[in-house]
Amino acid sequence: MYRHNPVRRAAALPHAPVPDWSKLARDDYVEVRTSSGAVFAGTIDMIAANRSVFWVIRSDGAGRTMVYSGDDVSVTKVARRREFAAA
Repeated sequence: MYRHNPVRRAAALPHAPVPDWSKLARDDYVEVRTSSGAVFAGTIDMIAANRSVFWVIRSDGAGRTMVYSGDDVSVTKVARRREFAAA
């Protein structure tokens, strides 16, 4: 018998900036907003032990970008969109 399984989306996380970067970890999906208003998103690839800097593999294909806590940036942890539901 055929059973329809609709595409499931990941639960949305609150879209509030993460002021304490100690809560971030490798493989977290984040959105970064710079002081100039530029926004990019991606997956944290590497993060320093003191959480002062991390590298993001950008989802827009622009490679890796270093994000430093001393820069005027806002970081928000967001849920990834899943294209297909698990069978």
